[in-house]
Amino acid sequence: MNAETFLYDESFSPEPKTLMMFYKRLREIDVPEMMSSIIAETAGKPWEYYQDMTRQLWDEARHAMMGEVGFVNLGIDWPSEVMVNHTWSLALNTQLSPKERHAVLYFIEQGLMPKTGKRFEWEVGLESNNPLSGLFQDYDWADEVLHSRIGRDWYVPDFNSPKEAIDYGDECWSRVLMDWNQYRDEGKTEHRNWWPGLYTAACKNWRIEPNPDVLKYSTSYESVRADLKTISASG
Repeated sequence: MNAETFLYDESFSPEPKTLMMFYKRLREIDVPEMMSSIIAETAGKPWEYYQDMTRQLWDEARHAMMGEVGFVNLGIDWPSEVMVNHTWSLALNTQLSPKERHAVLYFIEQGLMPKTGKRFEWEVGLESNNPLSGLFQDYDWADEVLHSRIGRDWYVPDFNSPKEAIDYGDECWSRVLMDWNQYRDEGKTEHRNWWPGLYTAACKNWRIEPNPDVLKYSTSYESVRADLKTISASG
């Protein structure tokens, strides 16, 4: 499920958007899968590089636990209602070099810094009547500020300017080909729409009737990236 197109749709209220943010946190378990290969395959850096990158790897794993706790707090059996997979890290780990993977990571982090990034998610959490969501997004925002600094320290110096570093990350991400049908055929993912089940379970807990417009949401990442950039040629 494409969480970002849902989050930035002004027709949806904060309460179901909180479910999508818990999903965004939970799926961050895929980031350590990609970051660990960067750390393991990058040799000759100062000790501080490995210390900072490992700190960030741990943060990403902790964010995933925030998503898990958020769902449990709502009384949702998330393992049966929320699907996460490893296809993003699989594609990056098998198609890009360590530097190119770091470039994608930095590009994504920079997109989280404007008002439409982590600040927006924090504001949605505060408006959602779910105090835990607001708290988690506060921590998540602070962590991303640190991760952006780590990128400036250990990735950006390889380029002539910060803009060049960002543009390179965008270009690297655009080169990653994810053949959705092949991944599904190989059993790496089902790519099924699990959103209606999750939203229905949450509405049952909230003692409200599901909103039909929210219930029918079905946009995936097949044609739109997480930064809302259109993918020109899906696998």
